[in-house]
Amino acid sequence: MWPIAINLFVCFRHFRLVHQYVRKTGRFPNAALPVATVDKFFWRKIFDRNPVFVRLSDKVLAKQYAVSKCPDLQVARVLWAGRDFNDIPETLLAAPGVLKSNHGSGHIVFLPGSPVERAELNSETDRWLARPYGQGNGEWGYRDVDRKIFIEELIQGEDGAPIVDFKTYVMNGKVQHIQCMYESNGPNPGTSRYDRDGNLFAAHRSSRYVYMHLEPPAQFVRVVDMAERLGAGFDHMRCDFYVCGDAIYFCEMTIYPVAGFPDVAGQLEEAWKSNWDIRHSWFLTTPQSGWRNVYATWLKSKLADKARLR
Repeated sequence: MWPIAINLFVCFRHFRLVHQYVRKTGRFPNAALPVATVDKFFWRKIFDRNPVFVRLSDKVLAKQYAVSKCPDLQVARVLWAGRDFNDIPETLLAAPGVLKSNHGSGHIVFLPGSPVERAELNSETDRWLARPYGQGNGEWGYRDVDRKIFIEELIQGEDGAPIVDFKTYVMNGKVQHIQCMYESNGPNPGTSRYDRDGNLFAAHRSSRYVYMHLEPPAQFVRVVDMAERLGAGFDHMRCDFYVCGDAIYFCEMTIYPVAGFPDVAGQLEEAWKSNWDIRHSWFLTTPQSGWRNVYATWLKSKLADKARLR
C-alpha cells in the first residue's frame, strides 16, 4: 500500500518535479522506496528537510561551519558582503577578487584587477538577487537563504600554477568517491574520479571535461580527511575544496549536485547507490509526526530488509 500511496501523493503534490524527472530520465521516480542515485536525490528534495541544509546552502555561513569542523582548513576571506551593489567600494572592484552570490550556483564573476563596468555588474547581481535559486529543481534549501552578494579574495597559485578543484562525495561520514578537476576555468579543463583509496574509476561522461587518467594529487589524503570531518552526520554531502600548492581551501557544501541529476552509470553508479544509505538521513533519524511517522517506520523496515539481502 505505502509505495502506491506515497508515489501518488508525490505525483499530485509535486507534479512539476515529477514531470522534470520523467523528462530527464525517461521514467517515473520511485519516491516511496528509492534505490537509484537519482531517486535518492529526488526523495531528499521531497522528504529530507534537514534545517541545517539552509545554513550550508549559504556560501558565507558555510565557511563558518567548515572552519568550526576543520580549524586547519583555510577559507578565502570575505572582503565585502551586502545586498546593494552600489555599496561596494570602487577599490574592491578594481582589485583582483571574486564576486559571488551567497545563495546560488554559477553566480560568479572573476574581477580582473582593473577598473570594471559597474552598470553591467550591477545588472548582473540584480538578476542574482531577484529570486531564490533552485526553485525549479526543488532545491528548497536555497529558498530561505538571506540573499546577498559578496566579494572574496582570489586564490592564486604561485607563478600561475593551476589550482585543482576537489569535489568529494561523502556518504555516512566516509568518502565514497572524489572528482578532481584540472584547469576548471582554463581552455582545456580535465577531470579524474577516484575512490577513497585513490584508485581510478572508469572514464565517465562529461559535457565539459576531458577524462584524464592521472595519479591522485599530492594533497589527496588530507582532502579525504577534511571531507570526512565536514561530511560527518550527513547521509550524503558533497564537500568541495580547491588546492593551491600545499594549502587546502574550503569552497562549498552541495546538497544536490547537478540539481540531483548526476550523469553517471556503470561502476560509479553502482558504488554510489550502494554506499548512500538514507537510513542515516535527517528524515529517518528525526521523529516525524502523523502519516510521515508511519511512512518513515515502514521505509526503515524495507531498507533494513534490503541491507540484509546484500
